[in-house]
Amino acid sequence: MAELKPMPELDLPPRELAQRGQVWSGTAGSQRSDGQQPAKHPRRFDKAPRQAGGQGMEFGHVFDAAFGDALAEMLGGVPVVRPNANALTASAADCVEVGTARVIGGIRPQNYDAAYRPDGPRVVFDSRRPEH
Repeated sequence: MAELKPMPELDLPPRELAQRGQVWSGTAGSQRSDGQQPAKHPRRFDKAPRQAGGQGMEFGHVFDAAFGDALAEMLGGVPVVRPNANALTASAADCVEVGTARVIGGIRPQNYDAAYRPDGPRVVFDSRRPEH
């Protein structure tokens, strides 16, 4: 591991946030597997099954990616990779994982949205998304 640097501020892309704001303000829900796009209440993200994603989940990914990039920079420029959602160890020896990172906890495995775990969990991050 390289020498630690100060962690930079999160770089949230304004265009991406504006697009998510339009989705939040609008009345169109997520497109379903049958191709239909149901209506939703404005000023909310739609509620979709966890495995299917949904507008709130997609909004949270913006923050997950920004956190992962900032953490990687703080750690000396380690690579940012997508984890294997079922793996209990890191995808590479020294990397930041952004996506579903499965970590063994004291009672049961838990999924996190970003993780740095070169030899076990050192930093894990879980962004909470609107559920309702």
